[in-house]
Amino acid sequence: MTTEMGLQPPTSIDWLLTQPYFFALFFCTVWALACFVIGLISGWNVLSNRFSISKGTFHGETWPFRSARMRFLAHYGNCLSIGADESGLYMSVFPIFRIGHPPLLIPWAEIAVLPGETGLIFKQRTLHLGRQEAIPLRISASLAETLQRAAGKGWSVASVA
Repeated sequence: MTTEMGLQPPTSIDWLLTQPYFFALFFCTVWALACFVIGLISGWNVLSNRFSISKGTFHGETWPFRSARMRFLAHYGNCLSIGADESGLYMSVFPIFRIGHPPLLIPWAEIAVLPGETGLIFKQRTLHLGRQEAIPLRISASLAETLQRAAGKGWSVASVA
């Protein structure tokens, strides 16, 4: 449909893009919804029911900018801070992705470390988080070794052969 001058009326998406306040609101809403849905799909939300902690309660060593895969191919690329000490595994998502992802501290007694490595080029280890939930966490083999050293005796207690 064109007007007398040959111009087409603006579409709803054109209107949204020309209104900066509405665009910002729209963008923030979509961002928050996407973060929340990823938390549901990955299993993070399920784990947070039992293992959520408040910020600042983990005092072990942490490694920022880490990647991991969880349930249903949910991928956290370079946006995780992962830590470990003898009490458990700490995981948090960078603040801009935090909606639906509270920081977690999972005791080693609730983690099953699967034997062996997977992957042809990039070696990975799989951990099942939560005895009841068994949410898979796939991390690089080198990060798994780092976590094992930081966990000390805690790692071996929960590992399965």
